[in-house]
Amino acid sequence: MPRRDKTERLLNLVFAMMSTRRAISRADIRDNVAGYEDAHSDEAFERMFERDKDELRSMGLPIETVTDTMGDTLGYRILPSEYEFVDLELSPDDLIVLGVAAQVWDQAVLSAPAQSALRKIEAKYGKSVVSPPAELSGLVRLQAHDVSLPILLRAAREKRVVKFNYQNRVGLQSARSIEPWAVLCREGHWYCIGFDLDRQEQRTFKLPRIQGGVKLTAEAHTASRPDNPSMQLPQLDEMITARIAIVPNRGAMLRRHATSIEHTDEGDLLTVQGSLSDLTRWTMLALADVMRIESPLLAESVLSGSKKICEEHHEVAEKGETRG
Repeated sequence: MPRRDKTERLLNLVFAMMSTRRAISRADIRDNVAGYEDAHSDEAFERMFERDKDELRSMGLPIETVTDTMGDTLGYRILPSEYEFVDLELSPDDLIVLGVAAQVWDQAVLSAPAQSALRKIEAKYGKSVVSPPAELSGLVRLQAHDVSLPILLRAAREKRVVKFNYQNRVGLQSARSIEPWAVLCREGHWYCIGFDLDRQEQRTFKLPRIQGGVKLTAEAHTASRPDNPSMQLPQLDEMITARIAIVPNRGAMLRRHATSIEHTDEGDLLTVQGSLSDLTRWTMLALADVMRIESPLLAESVLSGSKKICEEHHEVAEKGETRG
């Protein structure tokens, strides 16, 4: 007998658990649910069944474990009343919003439950109905480097202080204590807007520049939240293309974003595209190995950033001498 497809086996298991009022035992599942005949030993069946059960639960199916008075497992079931789709009477605009929301969590922490919910909606309304229009597709998305977003959303909702290390646009890192007000997405980039307790003013932080984890503290907000903090979201940098001469095998970030690399006797000539702030940061990370910058705008930004770092280090050194 040919092996059954895994999807077919999962569907058969769901039907078996939904068709019984009491519970279906493991023995009955192995003997009567098509697909488990491929398990040639008790151990193989146990592994297969546990994986299937975990996968179905991860999809949102409410599998109930039924036990006797002694706590021993009698079997498993899915109550139809717990899994029936409640008609939410969603409008076309509601469906589009839900489609975009599910897209935001794609490849992120809540990807599995978001996609599970979307599949249920698609089953009722149709796949094409919940697909975001072309102009919205990909506009709002949560990437791996935006992992701090859930905790920042929680901090904003609960009005709690967070602490993290942040690398600014010129590559300088510092510890920050922030009262988050809102988390916004603009042109595919996520930003946290809040009150910087150290600088005593509103600041905006780009999530990919947060270094390491974000610590949620028990401290409550003290500053008044403005009615519309998004008004102070910084303007996006213009995208530029720059040619940068660099020592061979150096400048990992520049090479990662290079559209072309020309090998010369003097070194490698990289053609790199990106925002001015990103190009400035990548260049300054490799500044000791940069031989030439063929972009007046980028060269000026790198020079300005270098002067700022020197000034800040000089201020820190002076404070240290004063304390000594």
